Amino acid sequence: EIYTVTAFVMDCSGNAIGASNTAQVGLTEKLQRYDVVINEILFNPSPKSNDYVELYNRSNKIISLRNAYIANRNTSGTISSITQVSADDYLLFPQSYIVLTQNASLVTNSYIANNIDAFVELNMPSYNDDKGNVILLNETGDVMEEIAYNENWHYKLISLKEGVAMERINYNDTTMDNPQTINNNEQSANWMSAASTVGYGTPTYKNSQFLADAGVQGTITTTPEAISPDNNGMGDFLTIHYSFPEPGYTANIVIYDGAGNPVRKLQQNALCGTTGKFTWDGLGENNKQLRSALYIINTEVFNLQGMTKRYRNVVAIAATF
Repeated sequence: EIYTVTAFVMDCSGNAIGASNTAQVGLTEKLQRYDVVINEILFNPSPKSNDYVELYNRSNKIISLRNAYIANRNTSGTISSITQVSADDYLLFPQSYIVLTQNASLVTNSYIANNIDAFVELNMPSYNDDKGNVILLNETGDVMEEIAYNENWHYKLISLKEGVAMERINYNDTTMDNPQTINNNEQSANWMSAASTVGYGTPTYKNSQFLADAGVQGTITTTPEAISPDNNGMGDFLTIHYSFPEPGYTANIVIYDGAGNPVRKLQQNALCGTTGKFTWDGLGENNKQLRSALYIINTEVFNLQGMTKRYRNVVAIAATF
């Protein structure tokens, strides 16, 4: 739930004081992998600007940036220069952008920024002009996302790459940002130079190269809303239904607890038809009994053409044995 608080302040004559008199508030949730993604990177700025990293909250959670850190990798490949995004509880709301940079004024003087309040100034980790790693961590040091960028990802006809930001084409696509699977000498399938028509950068708003997810089309639904794996014949297991317009998709299904810890790898590289179902008996790995709580069914679907999509469903275990 997101609430908007409005304060009306007047002087003794009844004149309103201050134009910025509203604020959004809500309860924050734990940052989990891919809740917040790295959406835009300026790693080779012009002399009049500086590096920036744009984050996008693609989840339905309110995330406190106090629990988020950015970093890079040193020459030995070790995570380095770990920097807290905000010392305060800066709230990143669902479907919102935030730009991290050393000096916000230099960025806003060089690029159009639709929301000048969506900047956080901090001592940025260093990002090389040719290639490097932008890493997002949570408060326990777990990697939430890592982008192993390379200047070769730029549009091939751009001769001067200085001052050109790299934009994520689809923030729902996370298949091409694993540094172990990217050939840095090739064009990334999910990153492209910002368009010249927007001044080669879109800090704080939707990317110029954004492409809506036109890949996997289909649905993943679960029934019932709550299960009680006590073998009494009523709600003993969860059914995960899938429906796709064509065959040839592969599914990976992992069950997470409310804290984001995986408790059961239900399916690995399971070939799907156009319609079908999987079942979960409510148990963890090695038939471990799970406590009564909410659990997240994370389903990743992909095909050989590189199309991918993630689905999230929630189920409650209402009672145990």
